[in-house]
Amino acid sequence: MMLRSLFGIILMVLCGVAVGHAQERFDNEVRDDMFRGFAGNEAAMRNALAAIDAKLQEDPNHAQALVWRGAARSFQAGQAFRAGDIARGRELAASGTSDMDRAVSIEPKSIGVLIPRASTLLAAARFQPDPARARDLATRAAADFETALAIRQGVFDKLGQHNRGEYLSGLAESWALAGDKVAAERYLQRILAELPNSPYAERAAAKLANWNEHGALNCQSCH
Repeated sequence: MMLRSLFGIILMVLCGVAVGHAQERFDNEVRDDMFRGFAGNEAAMRNALAAIDAKLQEDPNHAQALVWRGAARSFQAGQAFRAGDIARGRELAASGTSDMDRAVSIEPKSIGVLIPRASTLLAAARFQPDPARARDLATRAAADFETALAIRQGVFDKLGQHNRGEYLSGLAESWALAGDKVAAERYLQRILAELPNSPYAERAAAKLANWNEHGALNCQSCH
């Protein structure tokens, strides 16, 4: 259940955030199967990975395919850890991280690469038992969200409520988990100001009232 909840964060953020123009979006080819895979459908995950592998055979440096393979491997690492196969879990986790980092090195300004890595890192940070490791993962997630937000800044106010909410809540939660309360509060206040009377505002208000409230800030009930 925890593993599904963890990758539910990825699903919500990736569903909510606009990642780019249609012709640039490899995620359209794989994400439905990936999300079904995150929910426990092993056949769907195999289909997604087959499509990713085919794309990488065509182009080994296809950044979006790499970042999605990294997300899948991170998910599989969690499965391995839960099954008690620590060595396999570590191998998959390292491979997943390598894929995602390589993807960002290839396309450091691509929303379609930054958002999947940020979402995966945020999900991992949420359930990371080592506080120092959790802070590191969350800090890296926040950096990716910050870059993506800067890229979108010129059109941000024209995005729908859900897209804006996912960006701002991803940033607020990432910075909170990273231990930067000032940065987190800045985005929580933006949510209250820019998204009043929304589920995002409700969660932001709850967080500001009680910093020990660790519920997800993204809009889990919007789908």
